[in-house]
Amino acid sequence: MTDQDVFVMAGGTGVIIPYLNTIEKKVSKSIIISALESENGDLNDIKEILESIEESFSVWGYSENDNNLKINPPKSGDLIFITNNNAAIYLATVFKKIEAKELDYIWAGRQSWKYKLILKNVIRIFIPYPLDVDIEKWCGDHPFAPSLSRIQNINKIYKDREEGFRHIIGRKNQTGPIQGALTVKIPDNDKQKHEEEMKDIEIVLSRLNTYCKLTHFECIVKEI
Repeated sequence: MTDQDVFVMAGGTGVIIPYLNTIEKKVSKSIIISALESENGDLNDIKEILESIEESFSVWGYSENDNNLKINPPKSGDLIFITNNNAAIYLATVFKKIEAKELDYIWAGRQSWKYKLILKNVIRIFIPYPLDVDIEKWCGDHPFAPSLSRIQNINKIYKDREEGFRHIIGRKNQTGPIQGALTVKIPDNDKQKHEEEMKDIEIVLSRLNTYCKLTHFECIVKEI
């Protein structure tokens, strides 16, 4: 657990367009294996995917030109938050990071993602990130927000203390929106006393757990 990292990746327009959203529109195991075999993919990756009980996987990716991920790229076991329009909308664990050009077709031939992430334990979530907004109007306009009647506690917590995804990932003092990808690093001045000896992933999971309880788990939309 303590060697794992937490990443935040922008979902962009891909998550909004149903046929491009391969987080919810899963890719069959046989297609992934075929793509890896045709390009002489890592035999251990092929073996582990074959042995998995899953018959299909959520798949996402990122570009080799993403400077934020060059030094410390995602690896098996890392946590990924995927965002859209200033809200965290998916949480997943990286099962495998692979290279397979044949999989480009699942995004209508898009070739900008050299690295594909095979995901597991995927959950659709909704945790707001913005500052200084009319939260009810903002949620009402958000394509991934549940109906307002289902997120009353989320809205109340935001109104009372503007608490949300920004707090969970240690960016409560950052004013701009999330852009591109980032590795979550909790600043020392953001840590509570009981968090001082904790790893970043432990802090994130602890804060997420607290947020889930405070919102009566309204932030958990569904398992994918």
